[in-house]
Amino acid sequence: MPQPTRRLAAIATQRSRQRGQAYAEYLVVTSALIAVLLLQPGDIVPPFTALLSGFRSFFSAYSFTLSLP
Repeated sequence: MPQPTRRLAAIATQRSRQRGQAYAEYLVVTSALIAVLLLQPGDIVPPFTALLSGFRSFFSAYSFTLSLP
């Protein structure tokens, strides 16, 4: 049976590897999302511009609702 210190060291090593893997997954997903938002396919509105327009519209409706008595 392994000693507790060796087992704890093995667990710590596994956790540090998992942290590195999570960082790599986060980087890949974030890069893919940025690439999709910045692509400008054909004659349609670019996704990034549509996203900003949606935020402006939402904020406009939200601020109007807050200004009501």
